[in-house]
Amino acid sequence: MNHTAAIKDLALEAGSSGGTARRTLRFACLACLAVATTGCRFVNPSQSTSLSDDPQSVVGAAGWTRIASTPRYIVVANVLPGEEMFTGERVRNEHPTVGELVIAGAGNPLGPNVRHVEAHIYDRSTGLPLSNVRPSISVLNRSTGKRTSVPPTLMQDVNSGARDVHYGNNIAVAGDSDLSITVTIGEQEVTLDGHLD
Repeated sequence: MNHTAAIKDLALEAGSSGGTARRTLRFACLACLAVATTGCRFVNPSQSTSLSDDPQSVVGAAGWTRIASTPRYIVVANVLPGEEMFTGERVRNEHPTVGELVIAGAGNPLGPNVRHVEAHIYDRSTGLPLSNVRPSISVLNRSTGKRTSVPPTLMQDVNSGARDVHYGNNIAVAGDSDLSITVTIGEQEVTLDGHLD
């Protein structure tokens, strides 16, 4: 089952009347698992380069996922290592195996301390990913007080395709920071907190 189907099933279960705390916990755990298994990158143990040899090792290894909901939406926010973002033309010409296909908007380049901040937005009643909303995304680094607006580029993973449709971009975020990501969709808003190593 792909993660969209799992989210849909869980959203319907979580939204049904008579839901219990156990169902809500199950929903949150399974949604995290569904998103994590779709977005994971696996390291080949036979490769000669280890993460500790990479000067960007902290950026390459650290990240987090959080889930929140509003009456209308389920929001899954990720802070990940920076992702290369490709136009449709570049995907057709280069056939990348890792990165994001930009559907609408522009992708920021990779660089020092760059993280990929993204928000997957699902319709709570159907569980389906939405590509027709206009979210606002911001990151507050609570460790420094700096607030950064994240351009909400619409994109999808070059391998996963439409089931991975989401909004976000690459932005510079220092490691060892406490972050709050705020996603606003119309009149509805969620704030998700986490620590970035």
